[in-house]
Amino acid sequence: MSRSQWNALLEPHSSFFLQIEGLSIKEFPEMNAMIMRRFSLPGDVDRARQYVLQSDGVQQTTYLAQQYCHKAIREISKLRPSRERDALIQLSEIVLTRDK
Repeated sequence: MSRSQWNALLEPHSSFFLQIEGLSIKEFPEMNAMIMRRFSLPGDVDRARQYVLQSDGVQQTTYLAQQYCHKAIREISKLRPSRERDALIQLSEIVLTRDK
């Protein structure tokens, strides 16, 4: 992943960032200071990337996303059959299998 992609993921409004932040700070409390200064010091982004890779934050975030999507599919399946319902189910499945 490129530095600019990491910067985008680590933006405070990114849902990926919000989930990883909570999980990674538990394991690496020093990450809180980097977050507060918005990764503005040289090396902050690289250090944060290493912390994320060393933690199980990505795996936990993926697991949570799977749980939410499966729950969404269960709820959507309760709707009457329609093209729209099928499209929502497909969208939920795409979210789980996409690469980006």
